[in-house]
Amino acid sequence: MARRFSLYLLPLCSVLSTFPSHAELLNTDWVKIPGKNQSGILFGGDDQFASMQLNIRGQFRYSSRFPDVPREPDDFQGAEKDKFNVNRARLKAKGHVGKPWLTYSWEYELADEFLLDYQFRFEKYDALKFKAGQWKLEYSRERSISSGGQQMLERSLINRVFTIDRHKAVSVYGQFNKGTHADINYWAGIASGQGRGNDISGPGRPLYFARVQWNPTGNGVGFVASDLKGHEDLAISVAYSWADYESLFSRFSSSGGGQVKRWPTTEGQINDVSQFNLDSALMYKGFSWQGEYHEKEVQAAGQPTLELDGFYAQGGYFVHRALSWWPKDVEMAARFAAYESQIDFNTHTNRERAVAVNWFLDGHNNKITADITKYDLSSDEYPDYDDTRFRLQWDVTF
Repeated sequence: MARRFSLYLLPLCSVLSTFPSHAELLNTDWVKIPGKNQSGILFGGDDQFASMQLNIRGQFRYSSRFPDVPREPDDFQGAEKDKFNVNRARLKAKGHVGKPWLTYSWEYELADEFLLDYQFRFEKYDALKFKAGQWKLEYSRERSISSGGQQMLERSLINRVFTIDRHKAVSVYGQFNKGTHADINYWAGIASGQGRGNDISGPGRPLYFARVQWNPTGNGVGFVASDLKGHEDLAISVAYSWADYESLFSRFSSSGGGQVKRWPTTEGQINDVSQFNLDSALMYKGFSWQGEYHEKEVQAAGQPTLELDGFYAQGGYFVHRALSWWPKDVEMAARFAAYESQIDFNTHTNRERAVAVNWFLDGHNNKITADITKYDLSSDEYPDYDDTRFRLQWDVTF
């Protein structure tokens, strides 16, 4: 089923993306095509009892080598070559019921056939909001940015190691002093610690998480990359995040729970995980910056402690701001990322260097990205490894 759907998605998105983004294909009291942000289908509206915005998204990718990030010697030595795939295929919905501040959303992975996210939110007051469901917990900026709103072709190599990703959860969040030098966003909650699609509880204590973000200019940076708006006023955000849990798993992804590389496990082993993150973001006149620093500690009875730390630094610029002949919708970007994992006084270091170019046909709703990335692995246990790959991707949302 997944393979058959993938074959149909590319021509479908190709046809849908040819519609003029400004054209009203259908406009009635209850149905509008395109919907909000000139995309998808909108049923109802903000001034009606209920609404639903439906979008479909496809991400088509060519990789010259190893479609997955190489982290161990076997990944470098047995690298696949020249692979084209439908990397993501999503059906998304969001809207409200009853009141404009009673909102919901969900997201379904069509190619692999599983429910990614579902959220129910009470958002009447700016300073105190509530939500419940399953979603990517607000921990790191890079992971919280949608895969369709990224600046680089894919998230950095540290993401898989440090993200806490999706869980069934409840949380509170809000914003104080909006538009002032004391502008603060916060998120805090309790989650299953079992990962996407798993039970609501498991052995060990649940996952507790919190994030505090300060926007010192009174104009913070949301969970989106690339300065498409061309901020004329400086926008800055800095944040601290923390998470702590016990679980059968030591890492999480869209696939659910798993184990960090080099972490030994036995059947039924309970892992005690504690971690924190510092991140920052900036946008100003076509330039954008984001970066993160992480530390993580994994422990279990009878096991040596695994310590991990890592960071990435990333920036992008719409070059037409400096060179009038440069295409207005083309952005250049670059990233450096690295992390170390230490166990029994033996350290492995993984690094990534990447440059990318984005051609925004219709903002993040329709863009083409190309990148070149070099990966390095070093350790006292074996010789150093390094390799380079090229990728090309079309990401389109209807």
